Amino acid sequence: MSAPNVTGHQSSSSSQQVDPAIEKLVRETKSLKAKIDVLEAENRALKKSLYDLSYIYSSQIEARHNGDLVSRRDEPGSNGSAGQDEEGASSAARSNPSQQNAQARSNSNDMVSAMGQLLSNLSMAQQNQGTDAATANSGQGVESASRTADTKKNADLIKAEEEGVRRINMGNIVARQDSGSKTDGRLFYLKNDLKGHQGAVYAVQYSPNGKFLATGSFDKTVRIWDGTTNQNELFVLKGHGLNISDLAWGHDSSLLLSAAYDRTCKLWDLETGKQRDSFEGDGFVQCVRFHPQDNNVFFSGTTRNYLSMTDIRKEGGAGSAVTLKNDSMVNSIYVYHDGLTVISGDSSGYLKTWDVRTGRVLQSILNEPTKKPISHIAVSKQRGTDGVDFAEVEEPESRWLAVNSYDSVIRVYDRGFEPPTTMPRLIHSLKGYRNKHWPIKSAFFHGKDYIAGAAGRRSGKNRRGSDGEPSQSTMSDKDVPLDSSLLLASGSMDPYVYLFDVGTGDGQYDTLQKLAGHTDRVYDVDFHPIDHVLASGSADFSVKVWGRASKRKK
Repeated sequence: MSAPNVTGHQSSSSSQQVDPAIEKLVRETKSLKAKIDVLEAENRALKKSLYDLSYIYSSQIEARHNGDLVSRRDEPGSNGSAGQDEEGASSAARSNPSQQNAQARSNSNDMVSAMGQLLSNLSMAQQNQGTDAATANSGQGVESASRTADTKKNADLIKAEEEGVRRINMGNIVARQDSGSKTDGRLFYLKNDLKGHQGAVYAVQYSPNGKFLATGSFDKTVRIWDGTTNQNELFVLKGHGLNISDLAWGHDSSLLLSAAYDRTCKLWDLETGKQRDSFEGDGFVQCVRFHPQDNNVFFSGTTRNYLSMTDIRKEGGAGSAVTLKNDSMVNSIYVYHDGLTVISGDSSGYLKTWDVRTGRVLQSILNEPTKKPISHIAVSKQRGTDGVDFAEVEEPESRWLAVNSYDSVIRVYDRGFEPPTTMPRLIHSLKGYRNKHWPIKSAFFHGKDYIAGAAGRRSGKNRRGSDGEPSQSTMSDKDVPLDSSLLLASGSMDPYVYLFDVGTGDGQYDTLQKLAGHTDRVYDVDFHPIDHVLASGSADFSVKVWGRASKRKK
């Protein structure tokens, strides 16, 4: 009679010994899961960048305008009178300090409201994830010792995920890329990793003389790096109140213009690293460009549908502006060498060529039929062997235009020999990179020996025709040096830089390389104007510099 009791007692004792261990593992698992949720929430917060916030902001302004016709803080309407009313209100606000303060408070309230909506959405998503995690954890059983091993295994996996969430085995990936690219002069390896920014790096731009690299970040700063060999940090430019959205160099590399979502453009002197001036924009400033030959004039595009030309020589530093009204947000611009013609890419998917003198649209091209927003336009840079821009010696406009779109396709256009009198012709639709809902940018590398069409017979295992099928050719890649190539690099919403060879025949291109090393989205890329060097900025807070593989020292 006593034996069953003893057995039952031993079973109960064993259960009491096992249960605390399992419960401890379950608690550790929940704790690790919570940490993962926090990291994922931070990642989503980056994804909900101020670029997306601008949509909410514009919608709120438009709704307020429709609901309260007497409000002076309205979104410009689709007709001319609404724009005139807002211009008058803005002028009155400038002349009345108290009204200007009220307008500033209204702007602040709009920002707080829009940000609150984003945080509310993020909080709700995080709560939903927490609920799902709790439900999953509550269903874990503790029936046997084998379950203990499974639970510990899961805990170890979660811990590994937590530790590797921002690294993605970067070292191994880069090592594999390097080992496979040392013998190919057209591929790039990771040369340097520039760290210092405390937020996502949204803009990277080499100076025209190649001596400086400027980077703009969500940490509200612009950093200037040595663009030559040592790549040391030279200046940290502070003054903006919100995320940096774009950068532009003056033609002589002495001035830098930064744009931000605090509705301002700021002018910086590179000799002293000091701010020279600040200019107010009408809406979040999305993009800026200097006049190609005059540092006193710059162009900008905003979320309130304006394309502006500003002359900074006006007394008082306010700048005199010529403002053109588009029908959607201006996301990217390119300024012709004459400084009087501008191409814009907008959130309605249109490429428009503007005559600044008359305000007329000379050309309007729908980039793709579903009207996905254009995030960036890039024009190939023709440069001499000494790094001098051919525009300074009156060479014609470069022919090649690339358009990043939210449909994850980069379209390359041939603008002909006399743009804008000729209509651009689509010659490539580049696929593979990811651009959906992200403001991804691209950049051309125009080899000094490149001749259009000369490389049309190149071989490439990844070559694609206009129908997406592999295309045949007879020449080896090694037969065409980098200096004779036309390349296009692009960031992507995955952690890669994509490198395309687009110097071949119409509809044919090579995906040369996926540069691995970043651990989050790559927003912007730019080629050095003289050397075979590429810089990329990422949401992982870093700037990476890529060099030509054949020049790597063993």
